[in-house]
Amino acid sequence: MVITVSLPPFLGRSEAATFRNQLLVALEQKESVAVECAEAGPLPSLWIQLLHSAAASASARGLSVTLKAASSECRESLRAIGFDPAHSALVLE
Repeated sequence: MVITVSLPPFLGRSEAATFRNQLLVALEQKESVAVECAEAGPLPSLWIQLLHSAAASASARGLSVTLKAASSECRESLRAIGFDPAHSALVLE
């Protein structure tokens, strides 16, 4: 089963903590996570680190973290930091 979560409208630090907890719960339940990013603007570096960390943790457990319907701003944020889907546990749909 895959749990789908949406990025919050505001990507601040307190929202990151809440989102991180959602990801941890999903991984503890041995569920892959799909992150809905259609409404996301540019991703702050904190959020990119959070997603990469969650994806690496999920991959180690045989699970995945997938970004679904990523907005062009979201994709540009990832490209700006040198995101390479071929060398990342984070799946970009």
